[in-house]
Amino acid sequence: MLDVHYDPASREAFVRLRQGRSQRTRRLSDQATAEYDGRRRLLSIAVTDIDPAAADFLRTADEETLLRVIAAQAGASKAGSGLYADRPKPKPGAGPKPKSRANQGRRKAP
Repeated sequence: MLDVHYDPASREAFVRLRQGRSQRTRRLSDQATAEYDGRRRLLSIAVTDIDPAAADFLRTADEETLLRVIAAQAGASKAGSGLYADRPKPKPGAGPKPKSRANQGRRKAP
């Protein structure tokens, strides 16, 4: 379960996913703002004008479910690197190497 603070009078919710120092704040939607650490991991989400049913979802959801909802609604990049935190980041230039052009366009003799 997530660490959720909900104020029914103001209809605002705050979800803390992990401890850390906020390095970047990013708007997820008109009603949601997220904070990220230096490693682009999602730390917390603040949501305004949230109804009680949505607040109950936040209380009962786990982190993975919440990140999947954010990715589906706002885009994978806004869900932070939490979904892929265990995977190493690719090095620049790493990936499939282009084929050599030396052999392109040549035909084998019959």
